[in-house]
Amino acid sequence: MGDERLRDIGRADLVAGATAGLVLVTAIVIAFVVGTAVVRQRAGHPVGWIFLALSALMALVGPVDAYVLNGAVARPGSLPGANALAGLSDIAFLPWLALVALVLHLTPTGRPLSPRWARVAQVTAGAGAVGFVGGIFRRGPFDPPLDQTVNPIGVAFVGPVVMVAVLTVGLGLIAAGVSMVLRFRRAEGLERRQLQWMYLAAVPLPLFVPAAFLAAYTDQSTPLMLATAGFIVLVPAAAGLAITQYHLYEVDRILSRTLTYALLTAVVAVTYVSVVTMAGRALARVDESSTPAAVVATLAAVSVFSPGRRAIQDALDRRFNRRRFDAVRVVQRRLAEPASSRPIEEVLGEALRDPSVSVSYWVEERDQWVLADGRVSEPAADAVEVRRGGAPVARIDVDGTRTDRELLEAVAATATPELDNARLRAAISLQLVEVNESRARIATAQMAERRRIERNLHDGAQQRLLAMAFQLQAAQVNGDVERLREAVAEGVEQAQAAVLELRDLANGLHPAVLSDGGLQAALEDLVERTPVPIDVRATEARFAPEVEATAWFIVCEAVTNAQKHGGASHVVVAVEENGGWLTVSVSDDGCGGANPGGQGLRGVRDRAEAAGGTLEVRSSPGSGTTVRGRLPCGR
Repeated sequence: MGDERLRDIGRADLVAGATAGLVLVTAIVIAFVVGTAVVRQRAGHPVGWIFLALSALMALVGPVDAYVLNGAVARPGSLPGANALAGLSDIAFLPWLALVALVLHLTPTGRPLSPRWARVAQVTAGAGAVGFVGGIFRRGPFDPPLDQTVNPIGVAFVGPVVMVAVLTVGLGLIAAGVSMVLRFRRAEGLERRQLQWMYLAAVPLPLFVPAAFLAAYTDQSTPLMLATAGFIVLVPAAAGLAITQYHLYEVDRILSRTLTYALLTAVVAVTYVSVVTMAGRALARVDESSTPAAVVATLAAVSVFSPGRRAIQDALDRRFNRRRFDAVRVVQRRLAEPASSRPIEEVLGEALRDPSVSVSYWVEERDQWVLADGRVSEPAADAVEVRRGGAPVARIDVDGTRTDRELLEAVAATATPELDNARLRAAISLQLVEVNESRARIATAQMAERRRIERNLHDGAQQRLLAMAFQLQAAQVNGDVERLREAVAEGVEQAQAAVLELRDLANGLHPAVLSDGGLQAALEDLVERTPVPIDVRATEARFAPEVEATAWFIVCEAVTNAQKHGGASHVVVAVEENGGWLTVSVSDDGCGGANPGGQGLRGVRDRAEAAGGTLEVRSSPGSGTTVRGRLPCGR
């Protein structure tokens, strides 16, 4: 607007050149985008706010210069306060230099390189503030075309102070470049890569700053603007490149999104305006109102939004974040091949270039993490968790020295559908693992039980019967009737004892009373043989032999634990049938703390699961133990 007015009154010589305008607009846009990205991601980092301040101050220069040139040079006295703003227009560049110097001092940590460099930064910032305020009250003379303008609020002695401040800021900017060079040389690893672009922008500062001062002194506007671009454009641009390529300030994702939606907004706006114009002309004969054209334009804008966003995002990632783009593409190709037999873990390892990738899946029914083959897993505390619909799906562990977290999160978000499918397969694998382990434990328990029976037979009844046979044989050889009578009597006693031992052994395997009278009779027999008081509430109904046997072993194991380990003084046994399920519950008032994974309880759990049922153990120290089994009884 100001430039058009200058042309209208015949003072086109006062209009800034195209080069200066392009440099200034470029600097404003880059500083604003980078500053917005940093502030949104890391509001506490001072560099983001400095970039926004730099953008705002550069944007302020155009309107102020146009106002001063129109009111103080082109048509003196035509605009109120134009002469008073001459000092501001003349010194507006000084804060730019100070702010760029602060960016170099505070990148990437938000702190200067050392306390000594902190004092240099403070002096530079202070000189910039003093020079800016002093410049507002500088009387003159000013640089052309304001050389004939006198500041009505100016003070005579301020000029030398401003000159010292300008020189101090210029030297401070060069010192800030030196600070960046030293920081780059001392940095290692990721921080060194992050500072590469900033280092390249800082190296030529000792040339750009004197060149800018010389161009200003000789009134060469184009060289001045080009030299100034050496720091007001290159430093923000270097920060933007370092963000997109090496995660400087850790805000590359925000910057990418900001650029994406800025460009998308422009595309949508251009589409809307173009369609409104064309549709308005085409529909003018049908309907003179703008409503149909606006509707058509709105539909067109909506239709280009989603594909436009994807296209722009892909283009930015391909250009500025190639690794992220390639990694996401690898996963997308895998998802596009549903018949592929490659496991998702292998695909993630290829996408992230990290063969150590490990994926754990959440099985809600078991309340635990497992690997793809069903083995129990313990993900690292810093693993990236993938969620779908608010529920956990998987956790991905990687080598942190190879893969940054933002890249992993992007790949994981793309792979979420396949990870959810893999979670379901892992749950099935877990069940197969548990079945195999259960079978192995049952086989081991059966072998141990068989050896116990063999040992008991050998050490008990067999020894009694052998001793009885030897005694009878010795009496027979001796021929003494009295001794033979005594041997027969003792043999009868030994035979009865052997019968009792065999009966006890047989009852331990499968009591005869269980086969004859059912669970209720077997439990009543257990009450008579157990020293701890037991209250029994059991159904009189009969069930399949395998169901009754499983229920019996659950009760026996729970009662034995209550006596031997729990120190219980009272036990309650309840057996109920409801809806085709037989529920067996054993509760005691012992010390608690039972181990559900112990050999005994693990064994009866295997029996219950082999019968298609479940076993639950609730036990906490001091509150007793409850063992509850549910078995399908087919009634």
